[in-house]
Amino acid sequence: MGLFFYFSVIRDIILNFFQNGIWVLGFFFLLIKIFENAKLKHFSKYVIAIVLVILFINAIWVNIHKLKYINL
Repeated sequence: MGLFFYFSVIRDIILNFFQNGIWVLGFFFLLIKIFENAKLKHFSKYVIAIVLVILFINAIWVNIHKLKYINL
């Protein structure tokens, strides 16, 4: 039963990351399409990477706390 909960937490981490990450990618995709600028493209690559790393750490942090409530 404990293995099921670990898989559930990993699945929730992945789903949470991709659900939030798609909004970041979509926002910057539309921003680059609306404002054609080389500096903006260059800057947005770094911002996208930083924000996705923060979202991944947040997804892990939020879902790891679920493991506290599991008595294995």
